Amino acid sequence: MFFQKVCGVDLGTDTIKIRDKSGKHFLYDKNVIALRDGHEVIGVGEAAYAMYEKTPQNVKVVWPMMNGVIANATEMELVLYHILKRFHGFGGGSSIYIAVPSDITQVERRAFFHVMSSKINAGKVHLVDKGIADCVGAGLPVLSSRGHMIVNIGADTTEIAVISSGKVILSQTLKVGGRKLDEDIMTMVRRKFNLSIGRKTAESLKNNLAFMNNGPKLEQKVFGIHTLSGLPKSELIPSLAVSVSIIDSVDDIVENIKSVYNRIPPQLMKDITQEGLYLTGGVSMILNLPEYIRREIGIPLHHVQDPAGSTVRGLVDILNNHDLKQYTYSLQDLAGMR
Repeated sequence: MFFQKVCGVDLGTDTIKIRDKSGKHFLYDKNVIALRDGHEVIGVGEAAYAMYEKTPQNVKVVWPMMNGVIANATEMELVLYHILKRFHGFGGGSSIYIAVPSDITQVERRAFFHVMSSKINAGKVHLVDKGIADCVGAGLPVLSSRGHMIVNIGADTTEIAVISSGKVILSQTLKVGGRKLDEDIMTMVRRKFNLSIGRKTAESLKNNLAFMNNGPKLEQKVFGIHTLSGLPKSELIPSLAVSVSIIDSVDDIVENIKSVYNRIPPQLMKDITQEGLYLTGGVSMILNLPEYIRREIGIPLHHVQDPAGSTVRGLVDILNNHDLKQYTYSLQDLAGMR
């Protein structure tokens, strides 16, 4: 079997996305693991996600990433080990390019190197600032001296970055993403309908019903536990109630985008005001969300094609481009950073 020796990995809080050097082979799977009695692996990825909120007391379904960084290195190693074994062309010694948030600490950066060094037995490991990867994935000329602004609304965080000459000039990681919207929906259903629902149900309501500005009048039947009687109960949840429940969190994202925009250096402000903002990330696919942000920010906005895959797509472009590779860094490079 022919082994592709290089791949890009986007370690999302919700989903791991992997592509090989050719870009033809890819694997997307849930970043979650199911453990029995704290150590026995009984499911990884989609198999573990299917058990989420349904397990007995001795089984835990764990998400090893939190707020864009590794929360549990041991569990992250196990997830990656099992998922990479299924990935076409991955073998011992393969090189990996990983996207990481721009404003995390050196300790948090080292954790990404650590999980690749033992059980997975990766060869060279290169980290890439997520803002750079997203810009490349959006097709922007990141090596030019022009300024670019990109916002990635993901499962657990919103990454806001200003890029110029291949470097991150400004960045901010906001701990608001799809999961916060799910929590908003769960709270609304509990308060308005006296129904306690799980996160998976809330996520389904978000994906199927949520909109900004105007949207269709739809409804979805959900099952949960009635908060007063404690008995199972179903309710029809309207799209308007779901959409109203997430507005405060969306506005929090908008205010932080405005804050970063107002701090852009004057020499780049004209570029970004003319070119506009690039929006990516899976949560950006909420109906009419790009139009809502465009109206609130007051500058042009471009919704990146295939927003959920922009980061890993950018990683593949970077590992295939000699000029872009210089903007990645290894563990040795990290040791020399101040």
